[in-house]
Amino acid sequence: MMTNLNNLFDRGMELHYIANTAYPLTPTSVREYAIKGEEAVNAFLAQEYKQINELCLYVHIPFCKTRCKFCEYVVVSGSEAELKDKYLDAVLKEIELYSEIVGNDTRILGFDIGGGTPTELGAARIEKITNKLLNTFNLTDEISWSIETTPYNAIHKFDELKDIRELGFRRLSMGVQTINKDLLRKMEREGDTLLYRRAVEAIRKAGFKQFNVDLMYGFKEQSIEDFESTVEYAVSLFPEYITLYEMRYKLTQIATDAFDVTRAKVNQQYRIAYEILTQNGYKANYGKNTFSRIANDHGTSDYLTHRVINATPYLGLGAGAQSLGLNYLAYNQGAATKSILKYISNIEKGIFPIQDIYQLPEEEMMAKALSVMFYFGFVNLKAFKQRFNKEFINVFEKEIDYLKQWNLAEIDDNQFTVTKNGMDHLSGVIPMFYSERSKNELMTMNIEKVLK
Repeated sequence: MMTNLNNLFDRGMELHYIANTAYPLTPTSVREYAIKGEEAVNAFLAQEYKQINELCLYVHIPFCKTRCKFCEYVVVSGSEAELKDKYLDAVLKEIELYSEIVGNDTRILGFDIGGGTPTELGAARIEKITNKLLNTFNLTDEISWSIETTPYNAIHKFDELKDIRELGFRRLSMGVQTINKDLLRKMEREGDTLLYRRAVEAIRKAGFKQFNVDLMYGFKEQSIEDFESTVEYAVSLFPEYITLYEMRYKLTQIATDAFDVTRAKVNQQYRIAYEILTQNGYKANYGKNTFSRIANDHGTSDYLTHRVINATPYLGLGAGAQSLGLNYLAYNQGAATKSILKYISNIEKGIFPIQDIYQLPEEEMMAKALSVMFYFGFVNLKAFKQRFNKEFINVFEKEIDYLKQWNLAEIDDNQFTVTKNGMDHLSGVIPMFYSERSKNELMTMNIEKVLK
């Protein structure tokens, strides 16, 4: 049964902390498409990579000094945090496994190392991973390699940071998130304005000229004034890029805080940040998360830019990494358990360390791609046609007409763009492009069960 668009829009607005750029909606949403059995998985991947001629690479490092309460990602603790050498060996062997099915002529369009905190692994181990990738895939320094750090590591592991820059990483991202001391304390996160400024000095001294600062908004205890002060402070650090992340509560230690955060508050925080950033020379279309003061530069890494605009397939390596092919979505071992032990065990047995893999129908692949595209606030119609061999305006004619009718989106110059009004109601816009299955799922889901 077709979902009523008015009801779908209202439900998306109600569940704004669920209906966002993350897709599928829950870890079990697409289980009906799961591929089971080692032989079946191996055969499917081999066939899939015969069709892929362009690819992005992502390496996941699950180590952090501490795990922040707002974190939704795979970060290990306790005894597992000491397994850095074993983890390194596993990642190197995973690269070897994929070298058997990824062609040498497959163009690598982007390369990111994320986490966790990649610099916790140490420059020597990162060098081994980088060299292995260079010797295995068609990876070159023509693209901008990107990596993440923390303020603490930038200062206290400066020599390693400099070594990482010399390896060829040109873009560096650092999480500031907030300057509110009470909020930092609640999130069990280290930070203060002096630490951040000293970290920026170290980053510049290490030679990074493509520097991004991450900020977060939409916290329960975060006032409008708090976030305004944080944005103004970030501008004073003068990074090339500033990225705003709306808090996504699902799978975090503070998930139930979501019930006390209104869409109106989130929208107001974004609007204030947009005004401050654009007045200070940072450019972005309204609704876009990353702002750049460099002309003709999206501000995001090559890896993310290709993922967002072109829905380029990406291969995720490491525990908890996600991969997306032309016809599949996969999560590595650790995505659910938040542990690296099974990942390492699978690798030692010579098995692809995949926890779940789904052969998705085209409707689901479109929904996944489009959800991510709204990270930029627009859909490039030419890129959509190239990726799916279909016209976006024909596939979603009914949904586009609905959004245009309510001044939520517009089409011009080969681009479908969400209007300012649409960005204020983005959680109602995104579900318009879900699969029919996921539209029904959103309408009927038990939200308390999902968040808890």
